[in-house]
Amino acid sequence: MKKIIALSIALVIATTLGFGGAAVAQKKHAPKPAWGTMLLYLGNLQSAMASSLVFDMKNVAKKAAEIQGRGNYIAGLKQLPEKMRKGHGNVGTAAGRLVSAAKSGEENEVADAIAGVLKACSACHYNLRDAGRRKKMK
Repeated sequence: MKKIIALSIALVIATTLGFGGAAVAQKKHAPKPAWGTMLLYLGNLQSAMASSLVFDMKNVAKKAAEIQGRGNYIAGLKQLPEKMRKGHGNVGTAAGRLVSAAKSGEENEVADAIAGVLKACSACHYNLRDAGRRKKMK
């Protein structure tokens, strides 16, 4: 069941990016460097999900390590706001759990860890990026 959920999420992300909604959203919501970083995260996560479905745990670990490295690097940039650095740090930590899960080879642990990375991304977006838009909608 977890594989089906992971595959569904990957398909939704691919469809969204494929239809160009990403290009429109970029102009409206985020500067280019932030947008490019988000696309790198999504690309690595999508590749990790696809690899987990064919039990290529070596590639899952590789892609998760890239997410972890990027998250930890951005978390250390002092010029960014503290909340943003903390969010990227949380993504790095969650990706570290995914690396460990992939190295263990346990499919359920990998699925849970992928969900953890998605939750870390979503939590930051929900609390920081989308908070203003949600207030306007009320």
